[in-house]
Amino acid sequence: MKHSQPGLCCRANLAACLAAVLVCLPMPVLGETLQEVYALALQNDAKFRIVQSEAKASSTVIDQARAGFFPTVKYEIDQVTTRQQVLKSENPIYGIGSKTYPTDSRTLSVNQPIFRMDVIERFKQAKAIVRQAEYTLLAAEQDLQLRTVVSYLVVLAASDSLALARAEREAVGKLRDLAQEKRKMGLGTITQQHDADARYAVTLAREIEAQNKLRDARQGLREITGKVIENVQALRDDFPLETPEPAKVEPWVESALEKNLILRARQEGVEVAHQEVMRQRAGHFPTLAMIYNQNRKDTGSTLYGGGSDVETKDLTLRLTVPIFEGGMTSAVTQEAAHRYQKSKEELEQEFRSIERTTRAAFDGTVSGISLIKALRQSVVAQQSALEAKTEGYKAGLNTVLAVLDAQRDLHMALRDFAQSRYDYLVNRLRLKQAAGTLAEADLAVVATALK
Repeated sequence: MKHSQPGLCCRANLAACLAAVLVCLPMPVLGETLQEVYALALQNDAKFRIVQSEAKASSTVIDQARAGFFPTVKYEIDQVTTRQQVLKSENPIYGIGSKTYPTDSRTLSVNQPIFRMDVIERFKQAKAIVRQAEYTLLAAEQDLQLRTVVSYLVVLAASDSLALARAEREAVGKLRDLAQEKRKMGLGTITQQHDADARYAVTLAREIEAQNKLRDARQGLREITGKVIENVQALRDDFPLETPEPAKVEPWVESALEKNLILRARQEGVEVAHQEVMRQRAGHFPTLAMIYNQNRKDTGSTLYGGGSDVETKDLTLRLTVPIFEGGMTSAVTQEAAHRYQKSKEELEQEFRSIERTTRAAFDGTVSGISLIKALRQSVVAQQSALEAKTEGYKAGLNTVLAVLDAQRDLHMALRDFAQSRYDYLVNRLRLKQAAGTLAEADLAVVATALK
């Protein structure tokens, strides 16, 4: 009965036992909030700013396409100086000699397209390009939100790993000291001493590795924010674990296939490719334009007579029918058709990828709740096992290796438990991103899990 009472206590006071296990970790310094880090990311993330610039550039294509409907107006001024020399003349009126005279010409040209099929198709294509850029920008914003949270939690996980590695190294160090004392007293063996020394070296190496990973995690966050963030908020012990609503995966998949921003951008890309086929095919169509020219030409006198000042006005209705251009139009149309088919295959691939991602994120969120609960119990059980084996070692019933293994298993369970909570939060955001509903408000929900 004495052995069963501690187990009952652990089951009845699970949270209290877990808190006792985690008390070895240092208290976190008050760090920058997730919202503050995201604000920095919005301003400084190069990847997001690249997409912003591309979206701004794409927004001009409608004006470019619209220009094809408007007239082009040109005003040209030519100033020509002519030197005329008569070398031989049998006309007595025009004697042999030379003369230099100027010619001023001013021309106003107006070309108004009336029908150009390629311009019409280009305007339709421009609208699709702008829509694609808008969806791409919104998707990039969601991606930035997720990347910020992931990088923030990676720093938290790396901080936890370092704290646990340090705590494990200190605990193993105490066991090593105890093994030395017992050997000096004749109660231990040199083999046990070597076991403790070897395990201490392993924990020291693990602590060094954890330090390197923490530095790299901070650099990963700096890559997004442009600033080295030394301190971040820690994760609460009691944040709620919520099952996705709706609780079935099919509605999430339907939402993803309808609202996912990357998918919608890809759909607009297919439309852009289709309009490119139509635009190139328009090269077979005739064009109609009205052309107005107004010219005034002022010519100085010449050897053969006086000067002149002439104004001419022309109004032309020009129909151009393409007949043969070496097969260029057919070739570029065929190229565009192949690229259109390529874009449709990419869209199908994206459909399948989004569905798989959605299902994986849903399963990860749902199973993550069970995993967290199971690992929480595992931590408590490992702590109880460690305490029992430690007491047994002090009483001479267990070897130091058994205690060292229990230490290792406990800290492994602690690391797995901490990582499972971070994975749950990330999977919840990945699910919303896949469904196309991820928003800044979801970051605020994650922030409530921090302290």
